[in-house]
Amino acid sequence: MKNRKYLGMAVALAVMAGSSSVLAADVADFGDEEVVVTATRTEKKDVDVAASTEIITAEEIKDSGVTSVTDAIKKVTGIQYDSLGDANANMGTMTNDVIMRGYADGTLVMINGTPISYRGKYDLSAIDASNVERIEVIKGNGSVLYGSAAVGGVVNIILKKGCEANSVNIGFGNRSSYKYGANVGDDRWRISYSKSMIGKKHDTSSPAIISKGELRYYTRDLSKESLNIYGKISDKWDVFYNFSENMGYYDRYITANLGYSGTAKVGDLYQSRRYDTIIHNMQAVFHDNDWKVSLFNNISFIESKGFTDKYKFLGTEYHSREKNNTYGVDAQKTWHLNNSTNLTAGFNGMRESYNAYLKSDGTSNPIYDRNIWAAFAQVDHDFDAKNNMTFGARETWTTGAYKSQNYSNFSMSGSWLHRMDEENNLYLSVAQSFKLASLSDMYKESDFAIPNPDLKPQKGINYEFGWKQNHGSHTWKAALFHTDVKDNITASWDGDKEQYQYVNVDYRNTGIELSCNIDGHDRWSYNYGIIWQHPQSKSNSDKKAQMMGKWENIYGRLQLNGGVTYRLNKFKSNLSFSYMCSRYQSQSQPNEPLKPYLLSSMNFIYTPDKHNELNLNIENLLSRRDRVSNSSSNYYCGPMTIMLNYTYKF
Repeated sequence: MKNRKYLGMAVALAVMAGSSSVLAADVADFGDEEVVVTATRTEKKDVDVAASTEIITAEEIKDSGVTSVTDAIKKVTGIQYDSLGDANANMGTMTNDVIMRGYADGTLVMINGTPISYRGKYDLSAIDASNVERIEVIKGNGSVLYGSAAVGGVVNIILKKGCEANSVNIGFGNRSSYKYGANVGDDRWRISYSKSMIGKKHDTSSPAIISKGELRYYTRDLSKESLNIYGKISDKWDVFYNFSENMGYYDRYITANLGYSGTAKVGDLYQSRRYDTIIHNMQAVFHDNDWKVSLFNNISFIESKGFTDKYKFLGTEYHSREKNNTYGVDAQKTWHLNNSTNLTAGFNGMRESYNAYLKSDGTSNPIYDRNIWAAFAQVDHDFDAKNNMTFGARETWTTGAYKSQNYSNFSMSGSWLHRMDEENNLYLSVAQSFKLASLSDMYKESDFAIPNPDLKPQKGINYEFGWKQNHGSHTWKAALFHTDVKDNITASWDGDKEQYQYVNVDYRNTGIELSCNIDGHDRWSYNYGIIWQHPQSKSNSDKKAQMMGKWENIYGRLQLNGGVTYRLNKFKSNLSFSYMCSRYQSQSQPNEPLKPYLLSSMNFIYTPDKHNELNLNIENLLSRRDRVSNSSSNYYCGPMTIMLNYTYKF
């Protein structure tokens, strides 16, 4: 409590001082150098940031031909792609996760520095890549600056301001797929709309063996629709609104004799559910010199309905609904105390609620909610031309929680950066983390989910030593890291009862990461990376293993990724891949090895003039049937998908 009091007083005094004599400065101009605003909440050159960073620019996104943010980041070094299957589809709460360095459910996703997550979930596939100015990926603990959701890292999606050119686009492909959309606006406003569909049925999972028979899983009619409005009300106020709807069908067919005397037979539809997820993200951001204040509201509606019957094939009705609502404010100010010292401080307050409507027995659920507050501060100091230090602190506390289950925590971080010369930097960072269990983790109850209202917050620490070099067109980055988390919040699956529950188990990971980008200014550009790591979790598969303190491997240990871009006059082509091996299935008893996956894509772009563009995109170039899920449920990527897109600019 003392820590909270003193930190709060420091922030309050700093804010009051900012209204009078504190120096104000314009945003630093780095010319063509890439800047990172996420890692330190202030603008810095990438090479001067004491953290592992990846910047994906608008030009790189265009060259790769990807259409969504999911496709843009899933081949980044250190990011493992976890999907339920085809076309980045979301099925209710079964979403596509960004797993950084073997740590699940710990990635904070933001748009323009403002969070868009709902109960730890997000839909990156709903954000059209053509609207993105750059994507900042910060790997490693970001909790001190950004709070509970940033234990594993941060993805900050910076949108383009205004509209470069009005455009319409349409595309058709195999597997009964199509898409269309439009971007219109001027130098202050941008409105974009897109819709896509894959209609053909896809066998997305291995057969499930149940009593007296076998079932096979299929997805079909996968559609995504999104509307984005982004604009400037004035020079100091920006607003953003995103609407997205993700819908699809998930069917199970009988593929082996069930042995029932009734009407059930091979080929019958055993279960069919429609999953519908609707998301609203709203932001209003004020910025004036070194002030930034963000107001936000994130709302999600998730519904699944249909029929299911485990054993008697009677067509039992199934209906599940939930609503998540988070709104709040994030405010910060930077003071330039002198030529070598900057102070950034602020506060964050938000209210979140979770309403699952019905329990598994059909009775009503209460609405679970709480307030989350935080005060933070960070000092950035140059000792001399070669050495820089940052020190950060954050106090987090909750109020108004359901049944008074409130928590508080004080955490700190520190980093040192040594500029070896104009091109090479070394850095060392240490950061504590604190993560609250989400309301859904604690209270979700369904046919498969068991609530755990006594789920504890988790605490951890991350150590990292890194090197960065920016030599002309070559950018090299290397990092050695170690993470320890106590009471890590993770799902535990009971195969006998076919139910899961979120529990607290310890987590650790040690690894080394290397990446290189070569920006060819003529025809060729390359990128490649490698990460070796050893993510492990304390066993929760059985009581004996728990008592022995057994550690089990989780997720992937070795990842190789790369890409090459070729440009010639009006033609561009890109090939990219991500290979993950030494993988392990989590939530099993015990965790079992998984086969490697290889994600690959090929893209061809032809631009005959400034108005017209043709884009041929091929996903899963080798048409591999690789398992892309990491939990006890096994889901596979879709077969080769080809889409020919035409864009007209006016």
